[in-house]
Amino acid sequence: MNSRCFQRARSPEQKAQRRAQILEAAAAFFSGHRFEAISLADIARQAGVTKAALYRYFDSKESLFLALYLTELDQVCEADVDDRLSLADALTELLLAHPLFCRLTSILYSVLEHGLDRQQARQFKVDLLARFSTLAQRLQQQFSLTPAQSVQYLLQLQQALVGCWSMSHPPPAVREAISEAPLSVFQVDFADAMRAHLVALEQALKA
Repeated sequence: MNSRCFQRARSPEQKAQRRAQILEAAAAFFSGHRFEAISLADIARQAGVTKAALYRYFDSKESLFLALYLTELDQVCEADVDDRLSLADALTELLLAHPLFCRLTSILYSVLEHGLDRQQARQFKVDLLARFSTLAQRLQQQFSLTPAQSVQYLLQLQQALVGCWSMSHPPPAVREAISEAPLSVFQVDFADAMRAHLVALEQALKA
């Protein structure tokens, strides 16, 4: 547990650092706990701030984790994409290198976006669109896709990611239940499943 005690951040640099510390603490908790089991009090203690201080940056657990999602998406957008590989293989490798992004995506629509008011929802979608546009432009340049193809591919990639991650990362009780035959037929390998979906999407785009 982080027992550091900070004075109130006042300068823009201090505020940016404090925000980053809170996001880092949220990422650490989410790596080992279900979203439902995480409290803002836990994250505040881990970050070394009071819960009241945390609320100055994020007004709810959902808004905090949406900010974490966008931070992870920024890293995905900035990461190198190996254009020597096929589109499907390159993006599968990209996703495998960012498991926190994948896990957040898997609950984005079913959990994180719930509870937002109209203004918050609109702002998040505006932020999301800006990042998608950046990634779409990279796909156009590196893999010779049209603007329409790149947008369609990214939207369908998200849909596939939600399903593949959820099915390949079941709760502990389910994972144990399907560990042996004949129930092992329900085991899903994320990399294999994701690659198969992206291959099919790539073929559909070129058909």
